[in-house]
This record gives sequence, C-alpha cells and structure tokens, in this order.
Amino acid sequence: MERSQFHHRLLTWFVFLISFFIYYLTIAPTTSFWDCGEFIACSHILGIPHPPGAPFYLLLGRIFSIIPWAADIGLRVNIISALTSAFTIMLTHLIIFRLLKIFRGSPDNFEDRVILYSGSIIGALAFAFSDSLWFSAVEAEVYAISMFFTALIVWLILVWYEKADEPSSDRYLVLIAYCVGLTIGIHLLSILALPTIFLIYYFRKHKFDILKFLLFILISAISFFSIYPGIVKKLPNLALIVINSFGASIGIYLLISVVVLFFAALISAILSRSRVLTFVLISLLMILVGASTFTGVYLRSQLNPAIDENNPEDLKKFVSYINRDQYGHWDYIQRRANLWDYQIKKMYLRYLGWNYFGKGTLKDAQGLLAETLNFRGLWGIPFLVGLFGMVFHFIKDHRRALTILILFLMTGLAIVLYLNQPNPQPRERDYVYLGSFFAFALWIGIGISGILDLINQYFVKPKQGSKLQLLLLSLLLFILIPVKMLAFNFHSHNRTGNYVAYDYSYNLLQSCEPNAIIFTNGDNDTFPLWFLQYVNQIRTDVRVVNLSLLNTPWYVYQLRDKEPRLPIHMKDREIDKLAPSYWPTKKTLQIMVPKEVFQNELKDLEQRKEFTSKLNGIQPAITFELGPTWMGQAIRAQDIMILNIIASNQFRKPIYFAITVPRENLVNLGDYLRMDGLAYKLVTYPGNQISPSRLKENLMEKFQYRNLDNPDVYYNDNILGLLTNYRSAFLKLANFYRQEKMYDLMFEVLDKMESSIPEHVIPLFDRRLSMGIGSMYLDGGRPQEFTRRLDQLLNTSSLSNSEKLEIAQIYYQYLNQPTRSEAIVRELLQTNPRFKNGYYWLYQLYSDIKEFNKGLQLATKMLELFPNDEQALARKKQFENFLSK
Repeated sequence: MERSQFHHRLLTWFVFLISFFIYYLTIAPTTSFWDCGEFIACSHILGIPHPPGAPFYLLLGRIFSIIPWAADIGLRVNIISALTSAFTIMLTHLIIFRLLKIFRGSPDNFEDRVILYSGSIIGALAFAFSDSLWFSAVEAEVYAISMFFTALIVWLILVWYEKADEPSSDRYLVLIAYCVGLTIGIHLLSILALPTIFLIYYFRKHKFDILKFLLFILISAISFFSIYPGIVKKLPNLALIVINSFGASIGIYLLISVVVLFFAALISAILSRSRVLTFVLISLLMILVGASTFTGVYLRSQLNPAIDENNPEDLKKFVSYINRDQYGHWDYIQRRANLWDYQIKKMYLRYLGWNYFGKGTLKDAQGLLAETLNFRGLWGIPFLVGLFGMVFHFIKDHRRALTILILFLMTGLAIVLYLNQPNPQPRERDYVYLGSFFAFALWIGIGISGILDLINQYFVKPKQGSKLQLLLLSLLLFILIPVKMLAFNFHSHNRTGNYVAYDYSYNLLQSCEPNAIIFTNGDNDTFPLWFLQYVNQIRTDVRVVNLSLLNTPWYVYQLRDKEPRLPIHMKDREIDKLAPSYWPTKKTLQIMVPKEVFQNELKDLEQRKEFTSKLNGIQPAITFELGPTWMGQAIRAQDIMILNIIASNQFRKPIYFAITVPRENLVNLGDYLRMDGLAYKLVTYPGNQISPSRLKENLMEKFQYRNLDNPDVYYNDNILGLLTNYRSAFLKLANFYRQEKMYDLMFEVLDKMESSIPEHVIPLFDRRLSMGIGSMYLDGGRPQEFTRRLDQLLNTSSLSNSEKLEIAQIYYQYLNQPTRSEAIVRELLQTNPRFKNGYYWLYQLYSDIKEFNKGLQLATKMLELFPNDEQALARKKQFENFLSK
C-alpha cells in the first residue's frame, strides 16, 4: 500500500471514529418522543408502523434489538442511527475529496494534500455537528439511515465517474439501483438524489448538446417518477387493477406470466449481448429486489402483530397503506399556507440557518424559534464558506457544481413544494431537509479548499515555514467551523440521562387502575406507551386508544377484536361506514350508571354524604351537552367512538383520558373527569377534580422522575412544557390539603415536588405560579419560603415598574414589612423618577404608617417634576394638615 493511500484511509477512518464517538457519547439512553417509540417497538416485534412503512429499517432494527450490547432495547435500536450517521460523515469526506480531485487532480505534494484533506475533513465534520443531522443521529428514526443511503448513492456515482471507461464500471450503477430499492424500504427522501446521479452520468458519457441534453432530461424524469413515489407503490396498484379486472385466480396467473416474461427478456438480453438492455433490466430487477422488503409488510400483517397499523394483510389494504391514503391527498398547486413567508422562509430557510448560520432564542406565538437568520453561536461562518464554495465550484467545475445544486434544490425547495405544509405544524420539520444540508456541507468543504488554495497561491510565499503557515490556517478554519459547531451544539444535542419519554409514559400507565382504557391524543402520548407495553411488557393490561387513529375503521376493528378487547357495540357494516355524523346543534346526552358502580366510586370522595342523598332510589347517570365538533355541523368519528365505548363499557373497566388530550377532544365530559396523576379518570359524579389518596400514591410512590433534578441534562422547550403536567398534579394535591388546612401534608407534597422537579432545573414559566407556591408556604407557617421567592423575583432583570410595585405591595400586605416595601419603591423611583404610580403608592403607605413628614417631602419632590399633578397637591395639603395637628 502506498504511503498516500495509507494516509487517505487513516484520515477517512478518523472522520468516522470521531463522529461515531460524539454520537455515541450523546445518544439517547432509551426511547425518545415522536416516532421513536413506534419504530423501536415495531422493530422488536416486527410490527407494522404508520404508512407507508419502513420494512428494511425494521428488519435492521430487529437485528440490533436482539444483540445484547445494551440493557435497554431502545438504546440498541438507537445505535443504528449513530452508526449510519457516522458512515454518512465518512462518505461525505470521501465525496468532497473526489469532487475536489475532479478539477484539482490527485494531490502530489504536501500543500495539495493539506488543501484537499482540510476541505474534505472540515466539510464532513461541519455536517456531522450540524443541528439537524446530529438530532437524528442519536435517536431511533429513519432519517439518519436514509441520509446514509443518499450519501452512499452519491459516493458510488463518483466512484463510477472515475472508472467509467473500465468494462466493469456498470457494476457500480447496478449497485446504485439496488441501494435505491433498499432505501424505498426506509424513506423516499434518498431517491431525490437520482437527478444528481443522472446528470453526473450524462456529463461523463456525453459532450454537451442542448437537444441531446433535453432528451436525456426527459428520459431521466420518466425514470425518476417511475421510482418516486415508487415502483413499490405502482406495482401493487397494477396488481390490484389486474386482479379486480380478471378475478383473483386469473389475475395471479397474469402476474406470474409478467414475471416470467421479464426474466425471459433479461436472459434474452444477456444471450444477445445487448449491454444497454441488459443493464436496464438488471437495474430494474435490483430495484425490485431491494424494494422487496415491502413483502414483509404484507406477510407480517397476516400474522396480526400487536402493532398492525392499517392492517395491510390483503392487496387492497396493502395498496392503501403504500399510498398513504390514511393521511388524505392534497393539491400541490393550491398552497395550504403562504409559500414564501411560511413554507420557504419559516419551514426551510430558518432550518438552513440553524445548521450553518446560527441559532437565536426569540420565540414566536407558537413557542417556535422565530428568527430566520441569527449569528448566535456560529457567527455565520459555515454559511459564508459554503456560499463561497458554491461560487468557487461553479468557477472551477460548473458541471459537477450543477449536479450538487440540483441535489441541494431537489432535497430542499422541491420538498417544500411537494409537502405543501399547512400552518401550524405540530413540531419542527428540519429533519426533512437533511439532503439539502448535506449538499451544502459539500460546498463548505470545497469552500475551505478554495480559501486555502487562494491563500497558498497569492499570500503564502514559497519559503521555509510556508507549510507551517498553511497548516496553521487549516487548523484555524477547523476550529472556526467544526470545533465551533461541536461546542455550540453539544449541550442541546446531548441526550445523556434524558429519560423523560420513558418515565412520562411509565407514569401515564401507572396513573391507570388495572385493566383500564386510556384515550391518548397523538404520537407523544401513544408511541412511547407502545414501547413500554410491547418491548418491556409494562402494564399490558391497559388498552391504549389513540384518538387520531380512532377515526379509521381498521383501528376500530383491532380495538374490538384484539386483546385486551374494548366493548364496542357496532356491527361490521357500521364500522366500515365510520365517518363524521350530522350534529348541527347541542344535544343533551345521558349515559346510565349502574348503582353499585356509583356507590363503590363514592368511597373515593372526601365528603360522601353530599352525594349519597342524590340517589333517592333513581338510577344515576352522566348527563352532559355535546355540540358539533367538526365543521360546525357534525361530530367526528372519534367522538362517536368515544361515546360508543363509554356507553358499551357500562363502567366495567376504568376509563381515562391522558392529561395531554385537548379539551375539545373530551366530548364535553370535563365535569366528570378526575385527575389521578397524568390521566383523568371518567367518574360517575361531577365536580370532584382529584382523588387525594390516589393522586398522592401515584405522585409520591409510583411515579419515576429520573434526572429531572439533574442540571447537567438538557431538556428542550417541548419537554419543559410537558413536564409542567407534573407540577399541575402536585399543586392540585397541595392546594387540596391547603383548603383542608392539612399543612403537614401540603408541605410534604410541595417538598416532594421541589426535590423531584426542582425549579432551577425545570423552571417555572409564570411568575404568578411562583407566588402561588410561595403563598401556600405562607399560609402553612413557613413565610421564609415566600420571602425567598419574592427576593428572587425582585432580582429578575425583566420586571416592569408595575410588577416591582406589586411585589412591594405583597411585602406590605402579606408579610407586614413596610420598611422593605418602602425601600423597594424608593429604589424604583430613584431609577425611574417619572413613574407616578410609585409616588401614589408611597403616599398611601406613609399615610397608613403615619410617616407624614416623609409623605410631605415626597409630595414636594414630585411637584418639582409634575407641578400640576392634582394628587400630589392634595397629598401635600393632607400631610401638612396631619403635621399641624
């Protein structure tokens, strides 16, 4: 092996190892929120996730889940993302190196090697430590491995580019076809790299001719759209048409005949030595072989795994699953939100800025980061270098630069147009544009080499020490870009010790009584629960009912027919026709309650006598009004199903709603919901908001709060918002004990809350909440805690004058500290001498505590600033009268 080859491989593995080390160091220790819990669970049990599925990812996830290199199965599957992301960075390094070689040639001296390797390493590590890729690299999601296949496909075409004149070069194109097929079984984003592949092929094989180029583009577009949204989608459609047209038995024979004819054509092409036809047919075959992982969806669904979304066990359902019919269809021309301000500026350019420009802190009304571009953290250096790299690339090699530009646009703005995202979105969507950020990272690497090349040519004179100057400059750029990005993003991307998704879901399940039914709202209060139930076998007696999926007939069938079964009194034809129902006005509904159930539940009440008199020999019932919940004229299918389940259940099983379910999804049952923890229990009597005994047992004994007291663990705003549900439960229980004057128990609850979720780690978002907590301590006889909170609040720099005045009033009114109150307002007036309300408040204070001389002095001072202020004149006379007496 030549020395240069050894150095090349050594640096390549260095890039891989350093990125994998950082990813593994910051990897999530278990499941995370959103789709992670679903993917881990479906990997472990080989279930069917949400459409259109990711069968190849699940097969790989199954392998990783049974390798005992970590105790937590979620961590085992998370490693897929860390490993494939590290390989992505390694391939990014190799891609930049090959792009540079195309117009610079192979490095033949020390300076050339520094310029090429600095560009490829810095560009690759800039992508490694970018915001979006790092986020995906440490959790169980498909975007990390999808990005790996994107990089692999681009690298393979560049390898082919170098060896295109060799007879065996077609093997690389066939391998690309196979990778395209495999990536269909992960995510379709990687297929967007195909236009880049087509262009590199064209520029390598043909001299530019406008007519031939346009013809090639047309053929490429046809090829692209035959794969995207996928052969895997079109073939089942074709099969369905054939079977529906000719009958199942004839249709199957026709399909078999098509397969036989295909292989006959392939053999004929091989025997006739038709290179082009053989290549096309083999490539098509390899795409189909790669995409054949989708047969796993069809076969596994027939075995009815615990998670079997859409139940695609026959061809019709399978086609519907692949086509994502569950999510509906939309027009790409008619925009669902403003194209520039929202879809491009907010949902793409803002994310591009996060990765390479900087990341601000200003929030919008939805709690999302508002600034499109901000220099904070990165100073815009990676972006500017990448911009320079794009220009430099076009100057040096416009053909390859055009191919990267196509990749950048296809995986960026083209996705914006295709997705047509409505406003608002439930979460940030930056992970969708990873391919675009990858393309920009290639330009960062090229830009680094361009900068070093120019400086080496025009500023570094050939002399002793010039090599050292070039190395020092490379080191400086290395520090300014990847090292700076690593330092800036490390804390916010470090998942070490973050068990919130696991513990929150565990606590949600523990909030439920045995054999309960719990309605959940969306991904974050459903998928982690599936992970706990189907992977760790925790509380499998609880039936989780996702309200979003409850609008679909296949899900209702599974709830009715799979254990633990739900009491659903609907015939098959009623389920098949499940849809919103006409409901134009409010209606009074009544669900009868068995007397024995009602009497048994009264045991949970603190004042049972108030309710037992309501029986009067009449069977009790839940009575409530329900108005339209959909389009002002109907109620949704999910509302119909909630009512059906409650009525059919007859209170035989406990029914809960997760605390995260919005009020509009509770079918107006709020009066009959009782907080037992992180879930509301449907009870048979109105008005009792909590069960103190059950809530206390859950909060103080059953719940897990791992690392919520650890300031070194990073929690993003979404998690911090979710954790307020814990405080809400603690404070409701503490307030009950306060009302009952059971102060010892109140202190026990408040102290447990502070030790489990301390405010210096999980901050309060409302100053009034801090005062409310302090007032509880004050009522119970611990005023020092109230005083501490007031002092802490007073030192907050963002307080307004009115808020400081309010604090002074609290010191005076609740703590009987007029001297402290006076000092606060005096200091306030010293810095804000024209704040009139401060003077008015002090007048009243001096009047109350009979400090008339101070009052007179203050009025005199105010009249110097406001000679005609009527209240100051009146107060001056008043204080003069008091003093004269």
